[in-house]
Amino acid sequence: MTIEAVVFDMDGVIVDSERYWIEEVAGILATAVPDADIDPESVVGINVYDQYDMLAADYDVAVTREEYFDLFDRHATTVYTEKAMLTDGFHDLLAEIGARDRPVGLVTSSFPNWVELVFERFDLADAFDVVVTAGDEDVPGKPEPDLYELAADRLGVAPSDLLVVEDSEHGVAAADAAGAYVVGYQYGASAGMEHVGADVIATDPETFRTRVLDAL
Repeated sequence: MTIEAVVFDMDGVIVDSERYWIEEVAGILATAVPDADIDPESVVGINVYDQYDMLAADYDVAVTREEYFDLFDRHATTVYTEKAMLTDGFHDLLAEIGARDRPVGLVTSSFPNWVELVFERFDLADAFDVVVTAGDEDVPGKPEPDLYELAADRLGVAPSDLLVVEDSEHGVAAADAAGAYVVGYQYGASAGMEHVGADVIATDPETFRTRVLDAL
């Protein structure tokens, strides 16, 4: 195994926003699909518009596609600027990866303006060589492999030469389908999730760091 680049998911990996989104999504789903009881975790890691299409295929959705996005967007500022915190030691981990001459990418189901909120708050604007957001690319989102394949292409490596850290089942599935080496991060909101396709599991920030560096 040769790892040529490291790619991180954002929500639940770089920042602990996933647990706050699960709380928010419960209310959003109740508004959007009032006649169904849908587990918020079933849509974790999926782009908002893909969520809507999935729900509309199975349920009578009470809002439009844009209204569904707006329900998320109005909560994003609070989640990313007030609630979510950076994973312990993440800046140090980036420095150690850089010292080993590996480029770093970000692949997220969040939207570009949400990513900017995180970058500005935690001084990450120059941390990534490549940023791929589902809301800014005309390719299928997670759990399909396309976003990771696109990131690999932009990083100049094969998808099989990526190390990917993901916390959601859909994200792990996407990275695995791309052929990447996958670290499943089971911590916080993702603790106890099944990470089918993960090569190794990390259960806290320290093992997260160790799993990444040991593979380089």
